[in-house]
Amino acid sequence: MAGQASGAGRLPTGELRNLINGLAAYEDSLLHRRLRGPMAAWDMQSLLLRRIDLHLAGANWQRSGGKGQRPKPVELPDKARTGKPAPSKASGDEIAQRLRNLGLIPAGA
Repeated sequence: MAGQASGAGRLPTGELRNLINGLAAYEDSLLHRRLRGPMAAWDMQSLLLRRIDLHLAGANWQRSGGKGQRPKPVELPDKARTGKPAPSKASGDEIAQRLRNLGLIPAGA
């Protein structure tokens, strides 16, 4: 069978990396949620709505003469936990290393 390495059912490393990158691209996949962590549920639309909400609250606060507390942005799930943002996109090698660390692919692959 073309494309398969020697051994029953084993894929070459390049094909395995392509499959992993393909799975990580689907937002509903477990791999995507595992790699993105708590930020997996936040898509671009949610982040833009968060920003719009902050700007509107800030504009209303300014029109009121700055009375009361200055508005604060909605907390992101990863910032509340670690204090730093989640990585935007991992490379194929980083994903493969994470999968090795999780024990999902063998160390030599």
